[in-house]
Amino acid sequence: MDISNANIPKSMRYGLQSATAIQASTTLARFSSINGTSFTPSGSNQIRLRVSAQGFLDGDKHYLEFKITTAANDCHVDTSAASFIDRMRIEANGVVIEEINSFGLYASIQQTYNSDLSKVFKLASQSGAGQLEIKSLDTGDAGDAGKISKCEVGSLGEGITATHSKVFCIQLESGLLKNHHHKAIPEGAVELDIILTLAGNNQAVVASTGAPTWILSEPTLYAPVYRIENADVMNAYRQTVAAGGIMWSGTTAKTYINSVANSAGTKSLQINDRSLSCLGLVTALRDAGVNSALAKYSNGAYGFSDGTGSVSRMVYRINGVNYPNSDINIAVGEDGLNVGRAYEEAIKALAKNGKAYSDANVSRHQLQKSFNLEFTGTDGKDTKSTEVPKGLLAVSLKKFDDNMLRMTGLNTSANSSPNVLEFTHSTLAAGGCEATTYAIVEAFYQLSSTGSLSVAM
Repeated sequence: MDISNANIPKSMRYGLQSATAIQASTTLARFSSINGTSFTPSGSNQIRLRVSAQGFLDGDKHYLEFKITTAANDCHVDTSAASFIDRMRIEANGVVIEEINSFGLYASIQQTYNSDLSKVFKLASQSGAGQLEIKSLDTGDAGDAGKISKCEVGSLGEGITATHSKVFCIQLESGLLKNHHHKAIPEGAVELDIILTLAGNNQAVVASTGAPTWILSEPTLYAPVYRIENADVMNAYRQTVAAGGIMWSGTTAKTYINSVANSAGTKSLQINDRSLSCLGLVTALRDAGVNSALAKYSNGAYGFSDGTGSVSRMVYRINGVNYPNSDINIAVGEDGLNVGRAYEEAIKALAKNGKAYSDANVSRHQLQKSFNLEFTGTDGKDTKSTEVPKGLLAVSLKKFDDNMLRMTGLNTSANSSPNVLEFTHSTLAAGGCEATTYAIVEAFYQLSSTGSLSVAM
């Protein structure tokens, strides 16, 4: 018998060892806002952070810390502290590298559909996000004895008492910073301007009564920065940059918003996405006036029903072709319940790079409820948190899940006809709803030999 590593147990392969890392030093860099320290939704509502690292910035481990101080009345964070941000834009020398509108909703979707249980508790501890909850069945009815209560992730975030303050930490859902293969922002890149526009007052928090207001202060971005202290390695790196620059990729989103009338029937919403590699389309249906409604979950509630009517069928049509090929039927009633295919497409469309499915924390129960449910908090009971729906009209457009491949999505950049989302619904509540669609796309970032940064997506 020939002896080789193939038939020797790993515990005996003493020659198999890890490599010694090259010499380097690291520090936790801090980047404060350059246009003030205190911000409000109705006043100075735009935060500017200038990021310039003397080394390689590890964007995958970044976090944004800020303080929220409330006045007038008690309130709760809507889903997580990312709800305080409505738009994220990253610029390099004035050129927009990444921009995500309706950022709080997008962050909520990513948090809900990409958090294993360990991350659920991390988000709860740092960003005031909703935690695991069990709905109480104690109604004084003897018939409740022995009933099983479902344990689900709630949408009600951290409570803030009037005039109190709390400090939160969040990560920005950025394809540039949290890119594929955990690449650092290269040394020698130009300064980045991260511009965050605050959400409206009621858009960021939920409360049952009163008119709570809030101030965001002391926003600071932290990220590890490391310097390579091996001259040969840095010489080779600089030669690579000088020869043709460096490219890396990440997953980001483009935002498209449509209004949906309340009349029953089939609606076709234009989504004119033009992307080199679109990995999926994800649409969240919400109440049309939800961003100004204090008691409603502006960022945490999206689904198939508004309590009056509901979606029964959906399909995307791109360049005249149906995606998926056969329509997806949806039913939220107990009799005829049908949400499986809609859920399947959502967890594929939102899967992280190289994964077939996302790590969703969404129960069947949370696909059936109305997105018009309102928060009520009386006698210390914070209700409706686990009732808030998480249903999406989505389709996956990925060809492969291999994380070593790029351009794995559908090229929508040369379409001659508009992309549409077609869906059928029964009569909705007065005012209709709003459809916010995110095109989940691959972005390709290029560092030139002069340090300038550009993007193609």
